[in-house]
Amino acid sequence: MHADFSKLARTYAGPLLVAIVLLVFYAGNDSFWIYNLTLVAIYAVIVVGLNVFVGYIGLVTFAQTAFMAVGGYSLAILTVRHGWNPWLALLMGILLTVVAAAIVGVPLLRLRGHYLTMATFALALGAFGYLTGATGFTGGSVGISGVPPPAIGSFSLADPRQAFLGCWVLVAVATWIGVRLRDSHVGRAWQTIASREEAGASLGLRVQRYKVIAFILAGVFGSVGGALYVGFTTYVSPDLYDSSIGVNLFVMLFLGGRGRTLAPIVGSAVLLLVPQEFASISDYQAILFDCVLLLIILFRPGGLLDPPQWLLRRGRRGGRTEREPAPAGDPVPAGIGADR
Repeated sequence: MHADFSKLARTYAGPLLVAIVLLVFYAGNDSFWIYNLTLVAIYAVIVVGLNVFVGYIGLVTFAQTAFMAVGGYSLAILTVRHGWNPWLALLMGILLTVVAAAIVGVPLLRLRGHYLTMATFALALGAFGYLTGATGFTGGSVGISGVPPPAIGSFSLADPRQAFLGCWVLVAVATWIGVRLRDSHVGRAWQTIASREEAGASLGLRVQRYKVIAFILAGVFGSVGGALYVGFTTYVSPDLYDSSIGVNLFVMLFLGGRGRTLAPIVGSAVLLLVPQEFASISDYQAILFDCVLLLIILFRPGGLLDPPQWLLRRGRRGGRTEREPAPAGDPVPAGIGADR
């Protein structure tokens, strides 16, 4: 256990220290940055789920926005129109997400490659179209306002500082869950599917089942994040779940590094905070930020958390170095046999 803790500390001490410094530097007593960093935390939770499906199992899904909508609208409709407790409404949103992801995922995940990508994209577009058109149920493009935030005693998401603290605690929990999943038997099965799906199936691995599990877990993270966003802002509308949001989630993940544990935090922070630094030159904000993204893609194609090549070469010369498991698509990890 001590060895595992030491390995974890060596692997994540640097990135975590940077994250803490950024939190202290940006937040301070500034309500503007507290608000923005709370949004970073919420999106990080959502991208943790996307990292499970894209980073660990190597598949592509645009359905994350649909599951965000299930969580967000469950919280809004059940609390505003039916008087439910926000926590019960959040749990109901999670339950509905699990059921929906299982029903949709079983036939959908039989598709492969671009067919799966397009099918999940169609699912996201269909969800957005329904939310916009079903005015009697969802409020249409106007949305639903006045959503009561989840609260426990004096702790409430209505208070920006308490929401900031609560959301970042949830990020820590979600990241820990992601690590445990990655290092579990299920996580090793995902890596096998990502690397050599046919080989895994020939060894008795129930490929379809593990795909559905990843799809459901990704949806649960998306649902929780969607509900948190609505509870924090007290408002929901279809615009929160359009196709551009789905693309932004992918950008967040790939900025941090697909399959990397802290990628959701780093990617969300870069995509949401860096544009704020260019706010003073609003006429050029978009093009400057796009140039920054392009430079990152050119010089850090594996993401900001991907170790530099010179560091890897130095590690090989000095002996074995401890690293995170490689992102999906690399060689099959050891220890995968028949699925029993």
